[in-house]
Amino acid sequence: MTCVTGPLSVAQLLDEVPEIVKLLESSGIDRLLVEYGWGCKLEPGQLWQDIEIPLPELAAFIEASIQQGIYSPGQADLVVQDRDRTFECLFCHESDIHLETEDMSMIEHVNKRWMDKGYKGFKVAAASEDWEPI
Repeated sequence: MTCVTGPLSVAQLLDEVPEIVKLLESSGIDRLLVEYGWGCKLEPGQLWQDIEIPLPELAAFIEASIQQGIYSPGQADLVVQDRDRTFECLFCHESDIHLETEDMSMIEHVNKRWMDKGYKGFKVAAASEDWEPI
């Protein structure tokens, strides 16, 4: 299943990083693959390459990427996955967040948080093409 927020501010995008870390920790995930994507200030050959990091270092990795001028939240893509690729979170260049997993408890947790925060957005089941509001 995939869920996507509505448009978020830079602060809102960055506020979700520690929440994603907590969610993944509770699922037993301890290492991540991060990819710089569309809009990141790197040579084309450096984009879409897996960079493995420990889960607790995700926020520091993103902050360093911002400070180095590589990644701009809401203006470039940053993809975060677990090593088994059962979870993917895209911090999108369109100022939203896409979360994809078959773990329904994760989806429900994220949907509730995003609704409580007023982020709006949509979700779709993998077998369906019908997007519905969160």
